[in-house]
Amino acid sequence: MQLNKEDLELIDIARNVLKENSDLYSDKNTIVASVVKASSGKIYKGINIKTSHSICSEQVALGQALACGERKIDTIVAVKWNLDGTTRVVSPCGLCRYTFDKLELDTNVIVEDVEKDIVLKVKATELLPYPYKRDNI
Repeated sequence: MQLNKEDLELIDIARNVLKENSDLYSDKNTIVASVVKASSGKIYKGINIKTSHSICSEQVALGQALACGERKIDTIVAVKWNLDGTTRVVSPCGLCRYTFDKLELDTNVIVEDVEKDIVLKVKATELLPYPYKRDNI
């Protein structure tokens, strides 16, 4: 899906979160910021937490939304610094994709297609085409 005006605004909000936290780690190229827009219209922000068991920015923002009672998520986006100091949208890692699947989120995710050098919006269910499912036998 193509991005609309609201999607571009979410990317800008995520960029601002990134800029506001650029002093968090000595290597700013490792900072990722995310924004989750709930179906209620509320915006939740997150940054990655670097530890021995790092936490992705998408999970931080999503956790805030869920803790505030949100159960329907409209859109998720993450951005990070490039080496030249600019920012770009990044696609969620495998663990985040698995998290979206396990929470059964029917949400939009703004991603980068690095091969085509474009940013687009896809459904979370498209990010993990062959998820692990286990029947309770």
